[in-house]
Amino acid sequence: MSAEIVKLRDGAPPLNDVPGMLRWLADAIEAGEHGDVQSLFALIPRPGDYPTVFGWGDVAGQNDPIIQCELAKAWFVANLVSRG
Repeated sequence: MSAEIVKLRDGAPPLNDVPGMLRWLADAIEAGEHGDVQSLFALIPRPGDYPTVFGWGDVAGQNDPIIQCELAKAWFVANLVSRG
């Protein structure tokens, strides 16, 4: 009897491979899989301190980093917080 390995995600690196996931995302952006990407923000958590923030692309108007972070926070609160 032999075990069969079933891939859960085709082509993507493991979630804990941060550099690999960033490369995978860059490939997807270049392939147009996320539409016309105008900006990208990345936060690196720093225990006991403010996160390191990176931002690339159009940071004016509706792509303002503060607005995008607030929209992301609202999504996390709406989708990840238990409602009891």
